[in-house]
Amino acid sequence: MAGPETGKQEELKDLRGRIEALQQELEQASEDRSEAADGLKKSERSISNVARSLRDLESKQRRLARELKKLEGETRLVSGEIVDQQKRLAILLRERYVQGGNDAMKLMLNGQNPGEVARNLEYYGYIGRARAEIIREYQDSLSRLSALKDKTQVQRDNLSQVKSDRVAQKKTLEDEKSTRQQVLYKLSAQISKQRKEIDTLVRDEKRLTRLIERLARLAVPKPQPTVKPGQKVSRVADASLAGLDFDRLKGKLALPVAGEILHRYGQSRDGGGPAWKGLFIRARQGQEVRAVGSGQVAFADWLRGFGNLLIIDHGDGFLSLYSNNESLYKQPGDPIRAGDVVAAVGATGGQDEPGLYFELRRQGKPFDPLTWVNLK
Repeated sequence: MAGPETGKQEELKDLRGRIEALQQELEQASEDRSEAADGLKKSERSISNVARSLRDLESKQRRLARELKKLEGETRLVSGEIVDQQKRLAILLRERYVQGGNDAMKLMLNGQNPGEVARNLEYYGYIGRARAEIIREYQDSLSRLSALKDKTQVQRDNLSQVKSDRVAQKKTLEDEKSTRQQVLYKLSAQISKQRKEIDTLVRDEKRLTRLIERLARLAVPKPQPTVKPGQKVSRVADASLAGLDFDRLKGKLALPVAGEILHRYGQSRDGGGPAWKGLFIRARQGQEVRAVGSGQVAFADWLRGFGNLLIIDHGDGFLSLYSNNESLYKQPGDPIRAGDVVAAVGATGGQDEPGLYFELRRQGKPFDPLTWVNLK
């Protein structure tokens, strides 16, 4: 009979299968033509997947190291018990030897008072029972020590394997980044040209809109911009809002990364085209991207125009979007707490410089994140 965990894994597998089918549907839309940035798709996806695997291995290594340390502590404790039991047993054996045994007839023939004999027999009986109990404890401690040594060796072997896997994954990650750099070098001029074309921007926006419509149905009022481009951001999302429903977070949110806001909601783009529907925050390559609120990952994959894109469903029709990431650390169906690290800053999807493109949506409609954010 399948347990709850098995059922949950099946649900996740089904969800990820449906997300993959949706991704293929979006990529095969008739109005989409091949773009230069598509050449980066394979390597950017691979970089994200390998980086997530590497992060998981690092987490597993830390867990195994903690468990190994605990086992070593237990081993020291049991070893100390064994030494103590050996000392106690030696004392009792010496005591029995000095008293010459506990034979009742021998005591009687020695001419001792019957009352004295009874007391001695009771004392010897106590020593015998104590000795038997210590022997049982001693045998139990030896068994525990043997089991602990076996478990410790298994953990050491596991830790060694994880370390070896990490080395291999790091090499794979370096190779994937090198491959991406070669492709980017060949296509950089064409990618840059296409990203400035209005029809490309329009197609990107339509593609994201179609994705959002299939993931959820959302809508929100149109707020006004509250800051000027170039404002520095230092306050970053953390776990302090993890227990609150998203609709209670207005005015409390922190942005996913620290950096510089280069483009804000409603701002016109250079050269025309659709206005910005979110914020572009310039940040350091590889910088941690944190979830602004709790929820569940609805989408985590490469999308043309947005690179490695992660979408979190916060419930009540609210979504948050994080794009152009170098790596995505979560997968569809994963539960998220506010402040969780969900990605790493990058410049995927043909972006000119590293940074995070961030949107908030309700009922499918984008709204200005800065009307919900407290920058102080």
